Amino acid sequence: MANITGNTYVIGTIFKYQIHDHICRNILHQDPRHCNYYGHKEVGDFLKGLLSKVATEDGRRLLREKTGSDLSSKPMMDYFSPLLRYLKKESKDQTCGW
Repeated sequence: MANITGNTYVIGTIFKYQIHDHICRNILHQDPRHCNYYGHKEVGDFLKGLLSKVATEDGRRLLREKTGSDLSSKPMMDYFSPLLRYLKKESKDQTCGW
């Protein structure tokens, strides 16, 4: 049987990065790695509109409606892409094994 708690955490993390990416790129027009929501009423309005409905409506439909896309790990992967490039470069000559 699948671990529901673990799956919920993973889905929640992906959801969090997708919402963050949407806010930064589409509302504040900033790089998601250097984005600050503080003092931006439009961000609060967006989050209020999303979170006030998420407990009573289909989350997949709501996410698509509010962000224009389905649940995707792409925003999270994009966020960490500089780190991934760095780690690949730094570990290119290393072998893994136990």
